[in-house]
Amino acid sequence: MLEGLIVLVLALGALALWWLLRRGAHPQQPVAAARPSAPPPRPAVPAPAAAPAATVQDDTAFAEDGRLARHEALAAAPRQALLEALRALPRPPRALHQLVAPEFVARASSSELAELVMTEPVVAARVMAAVNAPLYGLRNPVTSVGQAITFLGLNTVRNLCLQHLLREAMPAPNPALRQEFDILWSSSAIASELSLVLAKRLQLPDAAGMSTQLVLHFLGRFAAVTLLHTQAEASSAPPPAALQARALAEQQRLGLSAGEIGSLLLQDWGLPAAMEAPTRAIARIAFAVPPLPAQAARLALAALCASLAERIARRQLTALQDYAPEQDPHDDLQVLRPLLPAPVLAAVGDALREPEMARVLA
Repeated sequence: MLEGLIVLVLALGALALWWLLRRGAHPQQPVAAARPSAPPPRPAVPAPAAAPAATVQDDTAFAEDGRLARHEALAAAPRQALLEALRALPRPPRALHQLVAPEFVARASSSELAELVMTEPVVAARVMAAVNAPLYGLRNPVTSVGQAITFLGLNTVRNLCLQHLLREAMPAPNPALRQEFDILWSSSAIASELSLVLAKRLQLPDAAGMSTQLVLHFLGRFAAVTLLHTQAEASSAPPPAALQARALAEQQRLGLSAGEIGSLLLQDWGLPAAMEAPTRAIARIAFAVPPLPAQAARLALAALCASLAERIARRQLTALQDYAPEQDPHDDLQVLRPLLPAPVLAAVGDALREPEMARVLA
């Protein structure tokens, strides 16, 4: 019996040893199953750059035919040389920045404009001389800037001030250029007044902004005329009169067209982009490619005002009582007419016959 008990104990021990060895080879999972371990971290990926803050939509953008260069694309050396030539021109008075600031153009009162004009005595004197000219036939002379604003209108006086401030910055550098400068000053005055008359007739928004942009539009022309005169071939034939041909001729001789030179100059002066961009777009609209966005008609109308104003100032366009832009064979009309609805073109002819324009053209 003792031997049987010993055999049973040995058997149980062997069974226990076998069980322990088996458990070591295949350990049991704990009752609460462990969660699978997290995968090794991946290499850090740089976070995408934050999206740029929403910007005001550029309402001057349109497709172009690619012939007219932009000043941003100009090589560094010629761009710097052009900037140095432009910086040789006198800088405008500080009042110019306030005068063309979009918020001032949109909301300035007569008293605010009068206060600004009085900070520039030469400009104030020229405004007073303009309103008291025999053209207006006043019985009693106007003796204050405030009265001049009441008589001529806020936008007209603002543009007079702008023109005189720019005259200070763009004097004729050579007696040979005085006649050309006088023609361009007359052109800018006619263009700005024509735009104001059209704004009333067509009920256009922001008439003040459009007329101010037209005055600034001619700034590039003054700079281009000055630069062309300094070239060795200054005695050669003048640039063509048509918008496209003249811009391409200026680009060939100066590296940039007058519109791009004006944009570069306005940027260098630190004038608001809200004024510089439309001024530049007016000069580029002649190279637009359809289909065009809705705002292109406004730019084309401004370009047409500038073109007609210069032709009037040069006495190339007369007999305005019979003028019909719908039938004008001039190159500029061939380019701009497809961008303008027929009622707008008809309004241009009507505006040129209005008493307000007759007074300006006198």
